[in-house]
Amino acid sequence: MDAGGRKRKKFARKTYLTFAIISAAALGQWIIVCFVEGARKIFGSFYLVNSVTFVLAGLLFLIFMFNKNVRSHRIYSWIFAIIIIELGIFSMYVLVARTWVPEMLAYYFFCLLLMTAALIIGCNLSFSMDLTQLIAPLFIFSFILFLASAYFLVAHVFYPAMVPYAFLVFEICITGVMITNVMLHAQTIKGDRWVQMSLDDCLLAALMLFHEFLVIYALTFYWQINIHYFTSSDYFWLSTSTKSSHGTTPLNADYDDYDVRPPGDEWNINNETSYDWAADSWDLSNELQMK
Repeated sequence: MDAGGRKRKKFARKTYLTFAIISAAALGQWIIVCFVEGARKIFGSFYLVNSVTFVLAGLLFLIFMFNKNVRSHRIYSWIFAIIIIELGIFSMYVLVARTWVPEMLAYYFFCLLLMTAALIIGCNLSFSMDLTQLIAPLFIFSFILFLASAYFLVAHVFYPAMVPYAFLVFEICITGVMITNVMLHAQTIKGDRWVQMSLDDCLLAALMLFHEFLVIYALTFYWQINIHYFTSSDYFWLSTSTKSSHGTTPLNADYDDYDVRPPGDEWNINNETSYDWAADSWDLSNELQMK
C-alpha cells in the first residue's frame, strides 16, 4: 500500500472515531437530562432558548464549513467544533426532556445502526455508482423528496385523518435525503472516487456526519413522545417521577389533571377544625371543594 493510501485510511479511522466520540458525548448528556427530574422540568420549557441555540449552531457550522482558515488552525478549529457540537446537543434538550429513557436509547441505536449501514453501503458501492459524479441526479432526487415532505407535513397539521401516517411519509422523505448524503460522504471520506475529502478536514467530515445523524434522530421524537412503543405504562424504575406528574404531553402542566382552570369564584376552600371538648374523639375536617 502506498503512502497516500495509508494516510487516507488513517484519515477515515480518525473521522469515524471522532464521530463516535461526539455521538457518545451526546448520548451521555441526553441520558442525564432524561434521568434527572429537575433537568427535565427546566429544559422541558426551553423552547425558545433551544431554538436559538440550534440556529446559532447552524450558523457557526456554516462558517466552519466555508472558512478554510478556521478549519486549518489546529487550536481554533477544535474550539469552534466543540462549540458547534455542544450547541447542537443542547438544542435537543427540549425534546429529550419530554421522552423516556427506553425510547431515547432504542431510537438512538436504531438511527446509529441506520447510519452505520449507510456508511458501509456507500463505501462498498461499485465504481459505476460513484455518487460523487452523480451530484445533479442526487440534487433532483433530494428536491423531489423535499417537495413530498413539505406536502405531507402540512397535511399532518391540517388533516387529522392522516395522522400519524402523513408524518411518517414526511420522516421517510427527510431520512432518505440524509441517508443519501451519508452514503455520498462515506465515498468522499474513503477517497477512492472522483471527489475526495481533504485529509486535513477530519473535523469537518465528523461534524457533517453528526449533523446528519441529528436530523434523522430528531424526527424520531414524534414517536418517542406521542407513541412510546418501547415504554410500558407502568414505567417507574428509571425515573424519579410518577405517571401523573411525568406525563410527556400534559394537558395543562400548571394545574396537574385539571383540563381547564375554574374561575376564581368557583373555588371554595374549607379548612376548619371542629373542637368538641366533650366528645370522645375530635372531628378534623380539611377539605377542598369545587363547585
